[in-house]
Formats: sequence, structure tokens, C-alpha cells
Amino acid sequence: MNGHYTMLFCSLLFWRVNMRLFEKQRTGRSKMTREVLVWRYAIQQFIHWTIVGITIPVLILLFQARGFNLQDIGLVMAVWVGSTAVLEVPLGGVADRYGRKATYLGSLIVNILGCFALLYVTELVEMLFSAFMLGASRAIYSGTLDAWFYDAFQQCRQQCRQRKLTFHTAQSYVNMSVTIGLALGSLLGGWLPDYVVSTGAQWASIYDLNLVVVIVANTFLIAVTAVLIRDNKEQNKAVDVKATNLSVSVQVLSEAFTHDVIKRLMQTTIVYGAVLSAVETFWQPYLMAIIQTTTSGPNESSITLFGILAGLYFLMSALSSLFSIRLLAFCNGSHKTLMLATRILAGLVLIAMANSDETLSFTLSYLAFFFFFTLGNSSQSVLTHENTQPQHRSTMLSVSSLVVTCGAVVASLLFGFISEHYGISLSWLICGGALVVSSAWFVLIPDNHSAVAQQ
Repeated sequence: MNGHYTMLFCSLLFWRVNMRLFEKQRTGRSKMTREVLVWRYAIQQFIHWTIVGITIPVLILLFQARGFNLQDIGLVMAVWVGSTAVLEVPLGGVADRYGRKATYLGSLIVNILGCFALLYVTELVEMLFSAFMLGASRAIYSGTLDAWFYDAFQQCRQQCRQRKLTFHTAQSYVNMSVTIGLALGSLLGGWLPDYVVSTGAQWASIYDLNLVVVIVANTFLIAVTAVLIRDNKEQNKAVDVKATNLSVSVQVLSEAFTHDVIKRLMQTTIVYGAVLSAVETFWQPYLMAIIQTTTSGPNESSITLFGILAGLYFLMSALSSLFSIRLLAFCNGSHKTLMLATRILAGLVLIAMANSDETLSFTLSYLAFFFFFTLGNSSQSVLTHENTQPQHRSTMLSVSSLVVTCGAVVASLLFGFISEHYGISLSWLICGGALVVSSAWFVLIPDNHSAVAQQ
């Protein structure tokens, strides 16, 4: 219980401090600085991704508890990410035109409705509908606050002129808060099913409490975001109001696959999405199979292990965000060199993970994989922002997310079939090889675009 009171106290403290900051800014006594902006955005993202993390360690187990096999789950995930892919770019244009904060808040409402649907479904068709809703919510918020943060960051004055805060460093700090939030959310998500079992509460599934907590937490997040995030009207005015959402989307799509830098990032991003989907979808069944063969069999309390592992994975990702700052300096400011080396290492570790047959070896390779896999995320974010026009930033980020989801759709269908009939290991071996080979595209990024830009 002490842990619950501590979390409640921290939440109230964050709320009180931010209310004071909000009042100061509203009355003109305090101007927004880059440091304050990063702090506020990092807190909002921490809460958002903590909520996302609650379902991560049990999502596939929830599907299996509903009676679906790996091929069915692959179809569900394909619809989930496919709905995101279909709506991604058009809704990115909506955010650029009508406001990023409002669009983001709308996504939270859709997510709440999707969780309500998922809570009561039992048939495959119903599950596909709830997956579509949840995928749509992701498409709505994709690129909204990311683009808002970049534009707001550029407009903020420096609090300390002797210590220049670059966007790469700021993005690394935000990424760290995101991954810490995901880690805490995953730990909570792994513990909730065991709590249901220990209390003897009657639920259709021991994983349903996770969904209820997400619904309540998203309602809280709507209020928090209204305080922490201030949409800049000048950013919205930058968009040509005469242009339709469709014309903007077509223009940005064209730029994404013709620009010397962006097109290389997009080529590697589709492989990134496929690999990420294959690992995230099948690590839970793979680990459960290891537990079944190396112990007397799984029990309900073993679900906590999934939460711990997911939490450690996100903590490793947080460390990679911090380490990327020093690694970028070691690479002489070359983003493409950093991404090339880390993606190759991630592919090799994934191949090793596909051959693991013990809990310890799987855990070590799983954590090492995501450490290397996420090391280049901040660099890719910087290159994308630097080479995108401000009025198209949300749309370009949505295009990038679209490419990720396209890779994820293909992976869900293809590797769902392969995993069900030939084993998860084969799927991961293919992904590891693809990750190593596709990293060669980073070499083709022009050198004059790969150095750190001083923001």
C-alpha cells in the first residue's frame, strides 16, 4: 500500500507544481524556456506512456486467453496496425491544420472507447473491431505532440546561454522519460493479473483489470494534458489554409520518398516496423514456451515475470537514450554512422535471441536487442525534423509512422503464419538478417546531412 500512496503523492506534487507554472506563464511572470518546456513535455509523455505500458506485458496473453492462436493474433495485429496505416497521413494533415493538442485529446477519447470494446469481446470479428478502434486512436495522435514539441522548442529562449541545449539532447531526455514511463507501466501491467488472482475477484479474464485501469488513467491524462500542453496558434497559422488535407498529404508523401535524406530513413523504417512487430507480438508466447519446458509449468504468479522483463526492456531503452548522446560525440556528430552501427548490432543480437532456450539467455539477449535497436531513435528524429518543412511536420511524422505500420502489417500476417506453422525462431532469424542488410541504406545518406545541427 505504501507504493500506492507514494505514486499518489508524486502525482499530486506534479499537478501542483505545474499549476503554479501555468499561472506564472499566464500572468507573464515567467516566460517559457527550453528547459521548462522539456520538463513539462517529459512529464506529459511519462504519464502517456505509463498508461500504454499497462497492456504491453499481457496483450498477447489476453488474446490467447480469449482462445485465439498465433495466426489469429497475427490477423488481429494486422488490423490494429493496418487501421493506423490507413488513417495515419490524412489525420496528420488534420493535426497540422486544426491544432495538434485538440487532435491528441481526441485520440485519447477514441482509445477509451476501444478499450471498452476490447473489454467485452469474445469473437474474432468483435476483436477485429476493437483492434480497429485502438489502431485509429494511434493514428489520430501520431505526430501531434512530437511536432508541437519541436516547433515550441525552437521558439523558446535559452534559460542558460552558457549551456546550449540542442534538440537532440532534449529529445534524448524526453525519450528517457517515455521509456521510464513504459517500464513502470509494464511493471504495473504485469502485477495487476496476479492481484486479480490473489484477491479472488471474478473477472472474465485475469487481464481485464489492465483495461479498466487504462480507461480510468486516460481520463486523467486528458485533464493533465490540458494543463501541461499549450498549443501555439502561430504554429497552426503556418499551414496554408487553402490547401486541402489530401493535397498536403500527397505533397508530403512525395517529399518523403524523393528527399535525399528522408527517403533513406523511410526505407530503413519499414524494416524497423516489421522487426519491431515480430518481436513485440511473439516474445510473450516464446517466453511462455520456455517456462513450460524448463519448469513444472506456468502459474498465474509467473505473469509478474512478463511485467518485470518488459519493465527492464524499457529501462534499457532509457539508458540507450542517454548513451546515444555520448555515442554521437564518439561518432563525430554523424547520425548515420551511429544508426548504421547500432542497427547491425541489434540484428546480430536478435539472431542470438532466436536461438535462446533458457529464461536467462532469452532475457539477456532480449534486453541487449532493444538497447541497440533504440540507440538510433533520437538521431533519426533529428534528421527527420531538420529535413522537413515546419508547416508539414506533423504530416511527415505521420508518414514515418505510416511506413512503420506498413512494415508491421506485413510482419503480422507473414510472421503470424510462419510462427504458427514453423516456429517463432524462424521469424526472428529472418528479421535479424533483414535488419543487418537494410542498415546499408544509412551509408547512402549524404554526409553533409549527417552531422549534428546546432539548434
